[in-house]
Amino acid sequence: MNKIISLKSGAETPSLYENAEAIVLFLCRECVDHIRNLYLPEEVFDLIGYQVGKQEYAFTETGKVTSMLVKNGSGYQQIILAGIGAGKECTPNHLRVAAGNAVRELQGSKIKTAVAAGPILKNPKRGHYLKALAEGLLLGSYEFNKYKSEKEKGNAADKNETAGAAAGTDHKITGGKAAGKNVTAAGKETVSVTIVSGIANGEEILKEASVICKAICHARDLANEPGNVINPETLAEEAVETAEKHNLETEVLTVKEMQKLGMGAILAVGEGSVHEPRMVVLKYANGGDKPFTAFVGKGITFDSGGISIKPSDGMGEMKDDMTGAATVLGAMEAIAELKLPVNVIGIMACAENMPSGSAQRPGDIVKAASGTTIEVVNTDAEGRMVLADAVWYACRQGAAKVIDIATLTGAVIIALGEHTSGIVSNSDELAETIKKAGHRAGEEWWQLPIVEEAEEMIKSSCADVKNSAGRPAGTITGGAFIGRFVDKGIPWAHLDIGGTSTAKKTEGHIPEGCTAFGTATLIELARTL
Repeated sequence: MNKIISLKSGAETPSLYENAEAIVLFLCRECVDHIRNLYLPEEVFDLIGYQVGKQEYAFTETGKVTSMLVKNGSGYQQIILAGIGAGKECTPNHLRVAAGNAVRELQGSKIKTAVAAGPILKNPKRGHYLKALAEGLLLGSYEFNKYKSEKEKGNAADKNETAGAAAGTDHKITGGKAAGKNVTAAGKETVSVTIVSGIANGEEILKEASVICKAICHARDLANEPGNVINPETLAEEAVETAEKHNLETEVLTVKEMQKLGMGAILAVGEGSVHEPRMVVLKYANGGDKPFTAFVGKGITFDSGGISIKPSDGMGEMKDDMTGAATVLGAMEAIAELKLPVNVIGIMACAENMPSGSAQRPGDIVKAASGTTIEVVNTDAEGRMVLADAVWYACRQGAAKVIDIATLTGAVIIALGEHTSGIVSNSDELAETIKKAGHRAGEEWWQLPIVEEAEEMIKSSCADVKNSAGRPAGTITGGAFIGRFVDKGIPWAHLDIGGTSTAKKTEGHIPEGCTAFGTATLIELARTL
């Protein structure tokens, strides 16, 4: 796949600015007062002064992009002002948003060489801002266009369209002088962006950002694939291939192995599909004597709802019901490539939930691997069932902490909206650690309480538990159900990305379609283990 975005860290010189086709300036309200600290051409200072006079400081609003042309000695140069807010609004995540909008402006203008700068990046202690800027540029240029016709692909590439449009896409990081023309394997020119900063280890920060973004784009690609391409078997194959590239230990449980282990919950979910379930275990051990932490992802490759079938409107979006598993795979990929000194187990619980003559029925009773019996009240509450066996197996693998991640409920959208994900946990300390890791990574989380009546709500009159307690406290009871299958005494957190896994429109560094929300949080969380 084409390398569409090329980033490098460059030393600031007047010629660096003069030789670029475009200059992107990231400005908060306060930054405008320090713009003279940059070696910009005088015409650019005049242009900013004009904008201040014209609209005061409206161009510094977060995510706002103002594009203009200035005449220089050799012709015209594009100047892009990207707003990052004012005061406390000027956070790394605001920079991600602004960078995402700015890179699409570069692509749309068919720019091939650009310089990105801003007074905020002159501070040598702002390495986290540089990382956020790089992530915004790389993630903001993402587009899933794999299935467009060759003609459309060509047109899109002419616009320098996507960064990370397919699994394994590489984002080139180079050193030295200002980036020149880079040509992809397909003959299309990349957007080469030199980022000016006063941060000593800028190249290392950009390399790290590239690894993280490549993993996120991989997860996005998998979740954007249609259900006739990604099924439990092909998702497992993708995981094995990724594991081999990064020297991860791998185990794939087929139906036969899961039957031996008594995993009746995940097997019941997959009964209605021609595609058999799989459970994939990835192990990364680079932490010496540190305990293992398990990341467990829901991998429902298509969710029709089963016998409790969903409405047809919007059902096509259920191809991304395996985003939890995709985020786990992406996180494991990045953790291994970054060589973090930790011990992590990644588990992907993969099944397809379909209606057929062999599908599980409402009213069925199945036994999970833990020995707990489950009354199937609603076959559309299938994610918690595959996770029930998966978190139990994580404990069997020696996990000292278990974190599961899933597009589990629509109820989390009602509770928290479409930009914040939910946490249900038996450990306030673990939940707080996840929230802080997410905040640093640009992903927001909020902990919901396991209310006292939650355990009562999931009790069944004919089995140990039921898989659905209905609409009231739906996110909490869904999480509490999964928590029943984690060994007592083990800190556990359930991450519900039901409202954040898919975006209706492109904004900042978040693309329309699958967002792979949670991947960055898991990677950042791994640093704290």
